[in-house]
Parts: sequence; structure tokens; C-alpha cells
Amino acid sequence: MKKKLITLENVEEYILGDQLNISKDMILLPKVKDYLKNKGIKIKYVSDSCKSLEERIRTILDSEFNIVDERVISEVLKKVKGGINNGY
Repeated sequence: MKKKLITLENVEEYILGDQLNISKDMILLPKVKDYLKNKGIKIKYVSDSCKSLEERIRTILDSEFNIVDERVISEVLKKVKGGINNGY
């Protein structure tokens, strides 16, 4: 299994809201830990960082927009999946 090196240059790609999910296939440089601490970003160790698209969308809707209404979430998921299927 190839490990993902998390550096100061790419750490923003992995941050969701105020949290960085780390799995065992990721290597976090000490400088990155300091950066996250200074930014107030929590590190959460998870069993698998490869969430499905639906899980990532749900996480973003909740953490970034405080959307937890299942009807709204379902509508957003439907539109995203429709866009993907139509090549957008």
C-alpha cells in the first residue's frame, strides 16, 4: 500500500472544516502538525480516509454549512450525482 505524505504544500486538500482526518496510509510531517495546531485544526485518526463521495458531501454539509436536514442532504446528493452522470 502506497503511503500519502502530508506536507505544508498539500495539507489544505485534506482539511474538512476545522478537522484533518488521518488514516494509517498517511504520513504527517512534524511541521504540518505545528501548522495545524497554530490554525486550530483538530487531527482525527480514522480507520479509513477513503470516504465515499456521499460521506464526504454529508461531512461538508454538516461541518461547513450546518445542514443536517435529511431532505436537503438528499436533494444535494441527487443533484451532485446527476451532474456527475451528465459529465459535469
